[in-house]
Amino acid sequence: MQYITKHYSEAEPLSLVEKNILEEIQKHGMRPKQCIWGTSVCSDEVNNSLDGMSRHFAAPGPFRFGGISGIPFAGKTGFRAFASHIPDDGGAVIVYGPHIGISKNGTTGELMREGQADSSACCGSLIAGLENVKAGNILMISHDDYQQGQVNKLLIENYKDIKKADNQIVKITDIAYHQIKRELTDMVSACIENLGNSPLLLIGGIVINTDVEQEDYFEIRDISIFNS
Repeated sequence: MQYITKHYSEAEPLSLVEKNILEEIQKHGMRPKQCIWGTSVCSDEVNNSLDGMSRHFAAPGPFRFGGISGIPFAGKTGFRAFASHIPDDGGAVIVYGPHIGISKNGTTGELMREGQADSSACCGSLIAGLENVKAGNILMISHDDYQQGQVNKLLIENYKDIKKADNQIVKITDIAYHQIKRELTDMVSACIENLGNSPLLLIGGIVINTDVEQEDYFEIRDISIFNS
């Protein structure tokens, strides 16, 4: 736990974060069972630890906005589809943010996965992007690896700040967070009419993945409500 709070002082176990999110939903006069929910987190299967929250919401869920790194590649078309699924007299919730692995020995950017003898990268997309930028091997934005091309572009644009950071893995995670928040907020604002009168709660933060035998954590950073 001390390795997690060293970098993310407000992080809490997912089991506790789940309760906090439900309380936040109810605080805004929304009932979870009349809400659908979505995520904009990385495609990595370790983030399926969030999916347990689906039992509190309407429909199977979650609607997945995020591609690799958590950027909401589903775009406006995805958001309009999501909005069209909101129950009558209901609302919607989106949990968003990048993820970072922190192993039980405190190493950032990696974790032990089930069935593997050695640790692996997490977030693999962000770390691959950082390695590409450092090596000058910049992946062009192409149709067959479009998402990673966008991740590389984001890191290139912020590389001066990344180079100065004491912990570059934590820094690129923070950069990804602000990008996800910006894109998702802009998307909602551009498509607000698709919500009708339905409220939408956005909850942003950092997913902290741990070794397979440990519980994951989440640090809530931003909460915003639309159509309150």
